[in-house]
Amino acid sequence: MQLTVNQLSKTIAGASVLRNVNFTWQPGEIVGLVGRNGAGKTSLMRTMMNQYLPDAGSVAIDGMMFAEQPAARQQLIYIDPANLFFKRYSLRHIADFYAIGYPGFDRARYEALLVDNDLAPTQQFRALSKGYQAVVVLALTLASNAPFMMLDEPFDGLDLFVRETIVKLVIAEIAGGQRGFLIASHNLNELDGLADRILFLKNATIDQTITLEDYREHAVKLQLVFPGKSLPPIVHEAGQVITISGRVATVVFPDYTPAVQGAIEAANPVLNEALPLTLTDLFRHEFAKEDGQ
Repeated sequence: MQLTVNQLSKTIAGASVLRNVNFTWQPGEIVGLVGRNGAGKTSLMRTMMNQYLPDAGSVAIDGMMFAEQPAARQQLIYIDPANLFFKRYSLRHIADFYAIGYPGFDRARYEALLVDNDLAPTQQFRALSKGYQAVVVLALTLASNAPFMMLDEPFDGLDLFVRETIVKLVIAEIAGGQRGFLIASHNLNELDGLADRILFLKNATIDQTITLEDYREHAVKLQLVFPGKSLPPIVHEAGQVITISGRVATVVFPDYTPAVQGAIEAANPVLNEALPLTLTDLFRHEFAKEDGQ
């Protein structure tokens, strides 16, 4: 099974928010969707669900176009956190709505997830804290039994324990290989250990897809101290300076070739220590290119 987004485009109020977006997604993988504020992550999810009608392009599962076979959309779920229609309803009543839209909705599992998180079906959604509301949204998503699940900023503003609960549920769900997640998040630390690959949304399109493992094959992050007061030219030519504290510079080299390594060693650094590369480093590198840095 495969979900395919092909040449998806959308213009809102004269502005191109999505332009020729292409990617594929399969059950069994967690795909991270990252981009700057306003890059179009939420717009992409809304357009995939037909909340926004696309101007061009398509979304399909195994060749079944959503526009031609709307029932295929039951295999994809997205609960828009900015447009929750069910806020004044009880948690039990909310399940009734989703059981209509998703024939495979597992009410028993939904209520078990509520109980596991100290929630009662009789509680009203709007009376819950932000953290508990996030748990309910995830419980609805999991209970839908849709093989493709989209989460929009699921960690935003939540405390450590709720974030850990969400991460554990996501990891447990993916283990069977029958379902997949597309997660849009600014919390790069959470995505770092969670996502199998990352989609970079830049300039209204998917600029590239990359895994951290691929990135780490040719990039390094070094903490460097040189004898002089200034950094040698190779640092600026081949690297991106992340921080400077006194004489200690932290630098990411996206393409750490033997020639770059040799030039650094030729500058006789007092300190030359490799540090772990993170998704935050990759994000900074990708979007620094957008700014021409």
